[in-house]
Amino acid sequence: MAARTPQEPAGKPVPEAANAAENELLGEGTLAEESRDELLERIRLLEAEKEALTAAKDIAEEESARLSAQAQSALLTSGVVERFAGKAEDGETDLWFYRIDLAPAGGDHLKINGKPYLHGHTYKFDTDTLRCIKEMVARTWVHENDINGHAFNPYKQHQNKVLGGGAAPAWAYQ
Repeated sequence: MAARTPQEPAGKPVPEAANAAENELLGEGTLAEESRDELLERIRLLEAEKEALTAAKDIAEEESARLSAQAQSALLTSGVVERFAGKAEDGETDLWFYRIDLAPAGGDHLKINGKPYLHGHTYKFDTDTLRCIKEMVARTWVHENDINGHAFNPYKQHQNKVLGGGAAPAWAYQ
């Protein structure tokens, strides 16, 4: 149906010529029947492509979430893992080999009860001592991230602060 202007009364009939032109534009003529079928086929193909892209997007989002979780879990640990070394002489205590991998700002050794454990060396620890050593190593990496400006909290928004008097430079407001 043709559009009406506010000046035209609502009950006024639309001329037949306008209906014929409208039918032709909407595809209700014989020539437009072929193009309508082509358009429907094109719509079907586009919808199939949209479904494929949506599936690919979902896969990419899942992969991104997996990699994000992996990066977050690796935040406190390096690639160093402990290896089982057997049982202690008492037969009950587990022993573990562990290589000390300190952060650059963490110094060159850790001390427990006055005994130094040097960076880069592998030692045999019981389970309780291993927990202490791993916590100390993790804390050196947290400290390293803090002093280098890497945010430990990935959800905290960065604040671009400029210290000094007067107006801040234009780049500080970005």
